[in-house]
Amino acid sequence: MDIGISTRQNAYNAQGVWVTRHWFDLFLLSLLLYVVFNKNITIEFNLNSRPSQQTMTLIAPVPMQPAEVVPTTLKHNQEGKRNPEKSVRAKKSSKKYGNLTFVLSPDYAERHQVDREIVAEKIGNCRNYVEQFARAAQLEMREYGIPASITLAQGLLESNAGDSRLSRESNNHFGIKCRTKCRSCTCRNYTDDDIYDMFRVFESASESYREHSILLNSKRYQHLLNLDKKDYKGWAKGLKKAGYATDRRYAEKLIQIIEALGLQEYDR
Repeated sequence: MDIGISTRQNAYNAQGVWVTRHWFDLFLLSLLLYVVFNKNITIEFNLNSRPSQQTMTLIAPVPMQPAEVVPTTLKHNQEGKRNPEKSVRAKKSSKKYGNLTFVLSPDYAERHQVDREIVAEKIGNCRNYVEQFARAAQLEMREYGIPASITLAQGLLESNAGDSRLSRESNNHFGIKCRTKCRSCTCRNYTDDDIYDMFRVFESASESYREHSILLNSKRYQHLLNLDKKDYKGWAKGLKKAGYATDRRYAEKLIQIIEALGLQEYDR
């Protein structure tokens, strides 16, 4: 029993001697492991001193200062880019206005301080409508004698530049109602005016444009064909007088739309 204890004690003494002799190696090994797992530490050796006086300095990593945080909205403004929050608000607000609001009332935006993005969007919708249907209007002018400017202006006004439910769901761009005897046509009620008002449903917008031309060549409006094709003012007033719409300012609105968007150019 004493022999076993003596043996273990000698082993501990031997280990202690080994550690004493190799403490510096163990220190370097520990330091190397620390450097591997912490790359921000810097080790400096003073090589100008004698080996016995060689020193080693550990420099703790300097915490990095957080970069200045610029708010996203401010950053967009500084870079001249569109403010996303402002764009979202503008998109929601734009639903309050019709596509023709700023065409019919040029000073409306300034009086009510409407965002310029909204104004540009609405007027752009009107111009896109004209670009899309100008050729159809000119075709109807050649075949039926109706000024293209009048056709386009009515289409814009009656369909809200193609955004009305009647134009989107029924391809009806002129608010054309069903005939008294409508055998081969499809009609639908939108309860906009009266529950008994039935509006035509067309397969395409071009069919709507053709039906509009046929309507204006009927007995009720036929006298307007005696007017010059460039006399859009006479046509606008004649349509109102003949009862095309109940709006008292109908003629004025058509003239305003034509002149604001330069639609008279399509009458040439």
